[in-house]
Amino acid sequence: GDEQASVRIPVGRATAWELDAETAANIESDLAILSDTFGLCARAQIGTRGMESIVLTGPPRAIAKARPEVGRILNFYRQGKRPDQPAEGMATSDSVSAETHAAAGSTALQLPAHVKDLRQFQYHDHTADIIVHAWGSAMPEAFAQVCVGMFNYMTPLDKVQFVRSVDVEATGHDMLDLLYHLLDEFLYVFSTELHISRCIEILSFDADKLTIRARGYGEKMDLAKHEQGTEIKAITMHMMKILDPETVLTEDGKSARQLSETDTASEFPYEVYVLLDI
Repeated sequence: GDEQASVRIPVGRATAWELDAETAANIESDLAILSDTFGLCARAQIGTRGMESIVLTGPPRAIAKARPEVGRILNFYRQGKRPDQPAEGMATSDSVSAETHAAAGSTALQLPAHVKDLRQFQYHDHTADIIVHAWGSAMPEAFAQVCVGMFNYMTPLDKVQFVRSVDVEATGHDMLDLLYHLLDEFLYVFSTELHISRCIEILSFDADKLTIRARGYGEKMDLAKHEQGTEIKAITMHMMKILDPETVLTEDGKSARQLSETDTASEFPYEVYVLLDI
């Protein structure tokens, strides 16, 4: 197959690296070696503020094999050259993944007893996109389940084992924004580390300060073992909905909930709907 794909791997969240000439030359040399090794084209994408991402172009299989190496290259320069500015959202997952890599390539991770491997979501088609509808007995559970639903759309989670965990943190200016950033953080960790979370534990959830910390248990995507589902290009705010027992929150504001809207309300009064761009 001559099918070509192109994947952009950002150096960090909404950030760019200002590189000195020596570092830029070193990265270029590393990418040339990477291109030869994996049979694709790897180049640095430079914007007005500096290096924004690494772009891989080539056969999808070659890109899948090269991605972990790109992650290692970025981590090397992130730690070696830029200790003053860790990329946001990466600090915790880097430290966790380093420990788990050191432990072993694929040893099983023990899921804490209080963390349940749940599947409380369903999908609704929406033109070219997909809506994930998730529910929970409390808001944190509904938030966790919509993230699990996103990952399950990327690859069936039954084949994903518990090998490693990543931690993410998110903040928002309102509840919808908080949910958006939580999903976006998990998607970002997937784009840089290929980590698929089969199960998500909410470590802390502050509805007043609008902060959340979560841990995703799973393993790295491996095309030899995991079926490739649909790539999620982006999380969107469009049509996002958060329901609690009394209210419905959308981009248009908050309104009273009509209980006829749902039949799961008795057992799972908290629900979320998120539109994913695929």
